[in-house]
Amino acid sequence: MIAATGAMPVAAASPATPLVWLALGLGAATLLAWLIRRPGARASWARIGFGMALLAFCAALVLQLAADLGSGASSLHLRLSRGSNPAPVAGLRTMVACYLAALVVAGWGAWKLLRKT
Repeated sequence: MIAATGAMPVAAASPATPLVWLALGLGAATLLAWLIRRPGARASWARIGFGMALLAFCAALVLQLAADLGSGASSLHLRLSRGSNPAPVAGLRTMVACYLAALVVAGWGAWKLLRKT
C-alpha cells in the first residue's frame, strides 16, 4: 500500500529518528560494556560513552526542534490533561518550551559526564 501511494512510514517522517537510534545504541552499548566489565571508579570510558549518547540526543532534539519550527507544527502530540474530556493538543510555544527544557537537561548531563574531573 505504501509503494502504491508514495507515502512514507510514520517512523521515517522525522529527520531526528536516526540520531535518536544512534543515541540509544551508544547508551545501550555502553551499558552492556559497563555491566560486563564493571570498571573501577577511575575509568573514564563509561562516562565518555554515556556523554556521547547524550550529545547525540541533544543533536536529535535540535534537529527535531528546527524541523518543527520550520513546519509550524510539532510532531509531538502532548496533552496536558487526561480523563473523559482531555484537553486539546498543546500549542507550539509549549512544545518549544518542552524541547528547550529537555535540551538543557540533556546538555547539562553531557557536560557533567564529559568534562574533565
